[in-house]
Amino acid sequence: MITIHNVDETILFYGSLGAERKDVGNCTLFTFFDKTSHVRFWGDLQGFCVASVDVIFPKDMVIRSQIQQRYIGISFTEEGQMVSYNRKSEMRESSNGVDCYVFNSPVSLFMKIIGGQRLRFRGMYFQESFFQENNISLYDSFWKDAKRSLTCNEIHSPELLSIYQRIEKCPLTGEAFHLWMRGQGLAAAGYLMNLVQSYTSAPPVYLSEDEIEAVLQAKRLIKEHIDNVPTILDLCKSVALNKNKLQKAFQLTEGKSIGEYIRTLRVECALELLEKSDMSTNEIAKAVGYHGVSNFYHVFQQRFGETPQTVRELLQKNRANIF
Repeated sequence: MITIHNVDETILFYGSLGAERKDVGNCTLFTFFDKTSHVRFWGDLQGFCVASVDVIFPKDMVIRSQIQQRYIGISFTEEGQMVSYNRKSEMRESSNGVDCYVFNSPVSLFMKIIGGQRLRFRGMYFQESFFQENNISLYDSFWKDAKRSLTCNEIHSPELLSIYQRIEKCPLTGEAFHLWMRGQGLAAAGYLMNLVQSYTSAPPVYLSEDEIEAVLQAKRLIKEHIDNVPTILDLCKSVALNKNKLQKAFQLTEGKSIGEYIRTLRVECALELLEKSDMSTNEIAKAVGYHGVSNFYHVFQQRFGETPQTVRELLQKNRANIF
């Protein structure tokens, strides 16, 4: 299993597969060992970018994406299949045509790719920072609405594919291309937001500054005391917000309830410790708040279908080859 936390690690991953990186015109090109496989990126990988992927992976791979930012990915798949899941009971298989994934919460996304098959698709990616840097004010229920609407409905937006094709053929380079690319990203974001609104019947929801600050403060308290998290009522007292409002604010900003957020964070912390530390399974269970080891094992079996030790072996197997 390969863990990717950021764009830099994505590039290291391609390098571990023998890819050669070159800057060609206005794109970054990775050419692989078989000379026919390639990946091209245009734009800002940490903001708005598009990609062309045509790769034959040499072997079966499981990739764990742990990017600490919300984003929306739209793919136009032409060949091959990939399975993605947050937990094994919710596996999702990609299909030819337009597909969409909304990453509305910082939780691991696992991608399973079968070796030997050709995977060919074009992708368009919107990181949350792109909206922020361009002063696009998203209402607070946007990510929740996007998750519900874009992943559950058939998407028809020839405008987005047209924008992709214009980017792929654009002859501009340097600063002129970056400015032009920003405009294309804004146009694509407009179509995307319109899609979300067209599929969503509920009115937009906005949080007050006090509610947003209360969530941030509650998250800090949870992370600082992950081994012994305060009760929800104690959290509410600490951040001076009643239970209903705090729960609602968590649902909108994290895509889950407070209890779900705590359980997810514990698993994420456990995965990091399993991958990077020499702590025993029992020590890790206690460090992330599982005071009964049997509960820790049960969570991993339920979520991943494997024991913590098996997951550790998978996480560490490919890490040395990349880093």
